[in-house]
Amino acid sequence: MKEPASFLTTQDGIDIAYEHRRRGAGRLVIVCPGFFNSQSNRWIKKTVEIVGQKYDTLVFDFRGHGASSGWFTWLAKEHLDVEAVLNYVEEFGYKKIGILAYSLGAAASINYLGRQGKVDSLFLVSTPASFWEVNYHFWEPEMFSDLFDNFSCGWEGKGVKWGNMFSPKRRPITEIAGIKDTPKFFVHGTSDWIVKDTHSRRLYDKALEPKNIELIKGGLHAERMVQQFPDKMEALFMDWFEKTL
Repeated sequence: MKEPASFLTTQDGIDIAYEHRRRGAGRLVIVCPGFFNSQSNRWIKKTVEIVGQKYDTLVFDFRGHGASSGWFTWLAKEHLDVEAVLNYVEEFGYKKIGILAYSLGAAASINYLGRQGKVDSLFLVSTPASFWEVNYHFWEPEMFSDLFDNFSCGWEGKGVKWGNMFSPKRRPITEIAGIKDTPKFFVHGTSDWIVKDTHSRRLYDKALEPKNIELIKGGLHAERMVQQFPDKMEALFMDWFEKTL
């Protein structure tokens, strides 16, 4: 059953747009897009389609993205968006809940779960260890591939309203050690021009067991790997959640 688009409200009054697809699976995967992407981005939709073959899914727009209100705060408050989603799904009595998160969406998930809340599985793609260490190597050829992808989809699911970049913010490299017991899978492309794979390797080193890491040779940033390697990413998603959910 596909629920109509609706909104959640964070503790600081931001309306978060989400779509909850219920198929009676008893297990849920929450998909968290990265910066500049909303739930209508084609590779985010493809991600939902893949995991939705077996699990209930919930995908949402972080503040300042898509239909959500507010301004993106560069990780200062995005953990509150994750909190609102997790509080909402509690009422459904899921046996197991996993998070599949990209880039700054993965960072926000770590920043929340490192201090409060709990899920049963984390699949973290192209995660920055700290916002201030994001690389943005605009001169690398992979940047043009991302730019072309934005044009080729007519910018559907793209865009953001951003606020103050300099607000104090949590650092995933610090918060990751606070996530105990939850299995964590770090996946990163070796050709990521935005967030170099050293970020996931450092997060993996700091994370507590159980944990796993895979570096994908030639992989681009975050959801673009679903476009590049659809079969491989599907296998990684489904195998991981089969083991942990």
